[in-house]
Amino acid sequence: MFSPRHGRPPGPPRAFTLIELLVVIAIIAILIGLLLPAVQKVREAAARTTCSNKMKQIALAMHTAHDSLTYFPSGALVPGATVSGQGCPKQSDVDTNNRAPWSVTVLPYIEQGALYATFNLDGLFDINNQTVSRADAKNKVAQVVPMPSYQCPSDPRAAGSNRSNYLAVAGGGPADACPCKGVSSSNFIMYTNGITYLNSRTKITDVTDGSSNTYLLAESKYQVADRAGKESLWSGGIYLQENYRYYISMAGAVEGINKPYLAAGDYTGATQRTDEPVIGRTFGSFHTGGCNVAFADGSIRFMPNTLDLATHQTLATISDGLPVGGAP
Repeated sequence: MFSPRHGRPPGPPRAFTLIELLVVIAIIAILIGLLLPAVQKVREAAARTTCSNKMKQIALAMHTAHDSLTYFPSGALVPGATVSGQGCPKQSDVDTNNRAPWSVTVLPYIEQGALYATFNLDGLFDINNQTVSRADAKNKVAQVVPMPSYQCPSDPRAAGSNRSNYLAVAGGGPADACPCKGVSSSNFIMYTNGITYLNSRTKITDVTDGSSNTYLLAESKYQVADRAGKESLWSGGIYLQENYRYYISMAGAVEGINKPYLAAGDYTGATQRTDEPVIGRTFGSFHTGGCNVAFADGSIRFMPNTLDLATHQTLATISDGLPVGGAP
């Protein structure tokens, strides 16, 4: 017989009511909502650190190459194409004489000697998936091999692709001051007042603005990733034609960081990346607030979106004789 001293009568345990269950679910959802941003921040911090470390290795490789060659690897090699100061290559120069860009010639110095050996450095290189079919038979195969060492983990479409997120800095300045641009497509511009440009042979002693005040490599998210058949190649060099002179593996500091000239604004992770001219004139990343840049002294710094444009452009040149930020 039931006795009050023993509490409730025997029977199955009481189940949660619907209200109690909803309260528990709501509490769990709130906790997940609080935790998720923290997890995302930790992941992005790790990705940014990994990206910085990759750039550090490439910058050190550029210096090791300098020790061997006595100059930094040329931005892109095109026999017969001449550049005098900030001059523009002759209009008769075409891309049929393209040879290796810096991103290929530096391979032995980042422990990629085996891949380097698969290229024919005396044969034609080309710039993207559309034109790589014209390249030398060996280069046609080697140019499309993915290069994880050149890819930032924060770029949602970099992994497994044959693109690069790291470009050599060819110089910089205002767009309207660039001495080399396309005729009918003036958005294509080529600065040659930095460390690595067409047929450059820049020595560290040529960097009279100071190695700690001069860009060497910059992070980029502006390679063509979604224009079918015309995706940029990490091993692509330069295209020389009167209307469309531009480079793939280099960039100039023209617009501000993460501030491309595009009317639609900056790229997001979901943006269709199809514009070609923007590659050579803007630095940027999918990191929050800026991008990583390697300086000529080998240091890596995170440059913010708020960086003054004049300062940004000045840091891209090797010998403008101006203080950082331009003339006072």
